[in-house]
Amino acid sequence: RFGTKCAGCGQGLAPSQVVRRAQEFVYHLTCFSCALCSRQLDTGDEFYLMEDRKLVCKPDYEQAKAK
Repeated sequence: RFGTKCAGCGQGLAPSQVVRRAQEFVYHLTCFSCALCSRQLDTGDEFYLMEDRKLVCKPDYEQAKAK
């Protein structure tokens, strides 16, 4: 089946679904969450997009970087 796939879970995205975008990647709303603390990210939240397409919220990224 063709169509856009979620960068988080790899499942297809239906045209009717609400999605979030990070650069060229598209995520289900529920998949758009921090890989470390699992907090769902909202519009305006600062986050980092890792090379493996995982998202990390700014507080977790800063904490991990400080270690």
